[in-house]
Amino acid sequence: MVIPLVISVVLLAGCTDTEPTTTTNIGYLKATATKLGINFTFEYPDSYIKLTPVAFEDTGGDNSINLLYVEPGTAEGKADKQIQIIPLAPIKGRPNAVAWANEHITILEINDEEFELIERSTIEVAGISGEMIAYKCSILGNYMNSPNLIIRDVYLDYQGYIWKISVLSITELGAQVEPDFDHLTDTFDFLD
Repeated sequence: MVIPLVISVVLLAGCTDTEPTTTTNIGYLKATATKLGINFTFEYPDSYIKLTPVAFEDTGGDNSINLLYVEPGTAEGKADKQIQIIPLAPIKGRPNAVAWANEHITILEINDEEFELIERSTIEVAGISGEMIAYKCSILGNYMNSPNLIIRDVYLDYQGYIWKISVLSITELGAQVEPDFDHLTDTFDFLD
């Protein structure tokens, strides 16, 4: 009986997670990630899971990081909250963070009857001034359990890209969006 226990302990001690995450404040994990060759770090609630095992790596495919939270007891198989971080290339009509935020609002106003802008302000993230928008929406969130969402986005200009940092939540968990967003943006930093 002791031998199987010793073997189990030895095997478990040899198993390590190669993902660059560490435990920080109680209830949060610190991640170091690379996208488009740019290194950055942030903290996120430990209740979120990565959409893909290589979410923090620069794989050359999808440049976004998607972390999902599923409320205990949810049977749908989709998320109730989502964190997304993505660097976006400037395009015609959207050369910077302000233009991306403006265009995002315009598109939602035209295409989403449920769209409601809750707040718009400037915000500082990683020492960079950015645009923050909070809104209700019903046409975003492919990974979400409901189309009715409360979303907080920030847009930043950094190293030739517009960085979009978002926290989405189904309406029923809308009160949880702001603290998750605040912690994410307070701890987000570029390492380059």
